[in-house]
Amino acid sequence: MLISGSLAAIIHLFLSRQQEHDGFTQQEWMISIEQMMNECKESQAVKTAEHGSVLICTNLSGQDIRFDIYHSMIRKRVDGKGHVPILDHITAMKADIENGVVLLKIESEDQKVYQTAFPVYSYLGGG
Repeated sequence: MLISGSLAAIIHLFLSRQQEHDGFTQQEWMISIEQMMNECKESQAVKTAEHGSVLICTNLSGQDIRFDIYHSMIRKRVDGKGHVPILDHITAMKADIENGVVLLKIESEDQKVYQTAFPVYSYLGGG
């Protein structure tokens, strides 16, 4: 029963992925933002670089967690090493920090613009 339920979910994701053409699904967007938000939430410092195309979170161990554009994806790197795809099918990313809030704007390959904002607790005296 569990296998058939999992298979149905995989088939659904595969079919819905085809329907998106050159973009990404809402679920992919939500998961990627949650990953970025969690890294920032657990960081002692958060900053942007390269005119906002890079978001850097320095964790409590002093490691720099970097989210940047690589080809048509946002990837995560730790201290300049590794390559973890976070969100695929993008053409641009712009991050900014204002009043303790990360403002993130992403454009997909199908020219849709997605925006979100989340607090950076280190700026607010937390974390």
